[in-house]
Amino acid sequence: MIHFKLEEGRRFSEDTYASKDDVKATYNQENVDPVWENVLSYRSFFDVETDLSNPEKSHYKVCLTKRLLGESYGFEKKLSHSLFLLLSLPSDKQNDFLRSKEFASLKLTAKINSVPIAPETIRKLENGELENYNSKFYILKAYLEAFRYASSRKEINLVALENINKLVSGAALTDKAIYRQEDKKEVLNPLTLVPKEDIPTHLEELFSFLKQEEVPSIFRALAILYFFKTVEPFEYYNEETSALFAKAFLKVDGFEMMGFTLDFESIVYSKGEYTNRKLLESEKSLDLTYDLAYFLDYLKMDLANSEKMLLENHSEEEDKSEDKSVELQANDIPVVEARVEYALPTFPKTEKSPTTIDETARKLREVYPQLKKKQAHFYAGHCQIGLNYTIEQFKECENTVYETARTSMEDLANRGFYKKMLIGKKFVYTPIPLQDHA
Repeated sequence: MIHFKLEEGRRFSEDTYASKDDVKATYNQENVDPVWENVLSYRSFFDVETDLSNPEKSHYKVCLTKRLLGESYGFEKKLSHSLFLLLSLPSDKQNDFLRSKEFASLKLTAKINSVPIAPETIRKLENGELENYNSKFYILKAYLEAFRYASSRKEINLVALENINKLVSGAALTDKAIYRQEDKKEVLNPLTLVPKEDIPTHLEELFSFLKQEEVPSIFRALAILYFFKTVEPFEYYNEETSALFAKAFLKVDGFEMMGFTLDFESIVYSKGEYTNRKLLESEKSLDLTYDLAYFLDYLKMDLANSEKMLLENHSEEEDKSEDKSVELQANDIPVVEARVEYALPTFPKTEKSPTTIDETARKLREVYPQLKKKQAHFYAGHCQIGLNYTIEQFKECENTVYETARTSMEDLANRGFYKKMLIGKKFVYTPIPLQDHA
């Protein structure tokens, strides 16, 4: 019986994060209270109370189930990997990539605000080449200034938040921040707003919540967007402010400029029925997970597109490098170094312990310092004569992306460690034995 209760809780929390209405629809019946009790009991093991509260001062929670925790940290791992890819590009390529993301934010902002502007004009605006401004373009100019201000932050605090809102509103940094003056709920916002006199208290809660490290960074960033929908602290441009502040939070939290490549704008501008349903479910249940998990799925797709762009940039750089190598060989400039081994073990070696592989890799790099650590480590463990090895094996064993694995194996073959052969439609690499000249 206990196992059945746990299975019900797991089913509606891990397989999918279902609401009570979702459970009713699954069983096609109105009374699902016993099942829902099992679901809530299961979730209680993973609930984290946040410092954010609703207008009645009750605190929201985030339910970090095993699946959601894995997905959030998996997302952050990919975000860190994309940062590595970005930083390993030449500076001009880095700037081009970041500028493309800035351009996308401006283009979307123009579309949401019905600003008719050509892509070439947006680029002129970015480059500071637009001398005569159409009055409709001022909102884009203001957003660009706020975007660049936010991206330059090294810390986030109330002053930075107010300044982002001032700039995106078209005001000067020396002006006073304009907070919401009325309690009237806007038609476009389906959520209940906190009273205007409670805004300072809720802002304190926000900054306290952003320090809750038990909640993954990406969920804290997404919660900023929800916070702005329920509090609307400023009189104007809360949506734009929340998107830029979420980007700035991720930048300061360790993800650097990759925080400014995420499309938070599409999330804050979204007014669809399904989006509103998730927002209302979080408000009604005091469970932010409904909203956060929904938008994490969107950001995963967005990040995958960015990672693809970065890998394509890396491929272009590698192709340039290969072209230079071919050009050098055409000019009869020697590019293959002679290999002389001193006191290295005779290959092949069969079964090796991790310690033996590490030691062999170290010796290889002493003799062949041009080898990278992962190349030496892979060869030391994959050099049995008669066996064939693949790029995919290098990728898995050395925990790299495919392009790094491919160029590493190509380089090992060019240096004479492997012989590259085509078997069927697939390239394989067979070891060439090193001689012991001790």
